[in-house]
Amino acid sequence: MIYKPEPGAVELLATYARLVGAWAPRTDLVSERDLPRFEQRHVDDSLRLLELVSSAPPGPAADVGSGAGLPGVPLAICDPGREWHLIEPRRKRAAFLEEVVRELDLPNVVVLAITAEEAARDPAFGSNHSIAVARALAAPAVAFDLILPLVAPGGLAAVMIGRAEAPPNSTTWATGIATVSVR
Repeated sequence: MIYKPEPGAVELLATYARLVGAWAPRTDLVSERDLPRFEQRHVDDSLRLLELVSSAPPGPAADVGSGAGLPGVPLAICDPGREWHLIEPRRKRAAFLEEVVRELDLPNVVVLAITAEEAARDPAFGSNHSIAVARALAAPAVAFDLILPLVAPGGLAAVMIGRAEAPPNSTTWATGIATVSVR
């Protein structure tokens, strides 16, 4: 991991990993074989976005298709000064995220059990985020189509694209991460 979390954040990240391990079998959060390496494979990967998130203008952030809370929960833990909206339409996963927020006492996190399209139509969330992120949401171009309506002018959309090619009109910010600036 490039980012070295504060001691309190390390404890919260470890508790988060334990919650994922406890809930994964009944909610299909992550692959069973990923559980022993969850922090290395998923948490550390999510935290690769921290520098980008920290450089975004002030304002709320959205994690679209949050699922197990990736990348939003690790980012919210390590950037507690920013409000986070975890957008997850699947009820079991949203219930898991609510439990994470409660158990970790994350006052800067709100779970929205709605689709990205529903969030974009809501005046409280559409075009209201300084940054929106997605990891394993959809093919990169589709992921951008889903998250861009949530970003305010001057904000940024970031998609973790893995080995996929960055979509047209996006910029490669780092290996496996593409961004689009909203004008």
